[in-house]
Amino acid sequence: MAAAFAFVFSPDGKMLLLKENEKKRKYMWDLPGGTLTDREAPLSGLHREVREETGLSVTVLSQSCWLKWDHHQSGNPILVAFYLAGTDSREVTVSEEHTGYRWVTPAEYTRERLRVSAEESIVADCFARYREITAGG
Repeated sequence: MAAAFAFVFSPDGKMLLLKENEKKRKYMWDLPGGTLTDREAPLSGLHREVREETGLSVTVLSQSCWLKWDHHQSGNPILVAFYLAGTDSREVTVSEEHTGYRWVTPAEYTRERLRVSAEESIVADCFARYREITAGG
């Protein structure tokens, strides 16, 4: 099994967080993404999941910035890929999987001690990679 999630950034440098539905909540906030279907390519699945969960179209800024092994809700092991992505829109339409959303700067994320499904080392690395990309590096 595999999954793909995106750190989605708006043109003003804010990252999208989705508020998880109470019934299925593992974390207060999460990233857009999810489990890939059989034989679905990671980038195709990423675009599909982001569109289904947010209504947004994204551009991938960096191929997989991190991989981790985890366990799916079924109990099976799952390989999770995290990507950096950008969007031109801040108009989000959340799916039934979520009850809300929020755009935050990396500084707000850190200061408010927000948490998502990715470990803090993954979040820090993705923020650093985003800074490199937007600084032209």
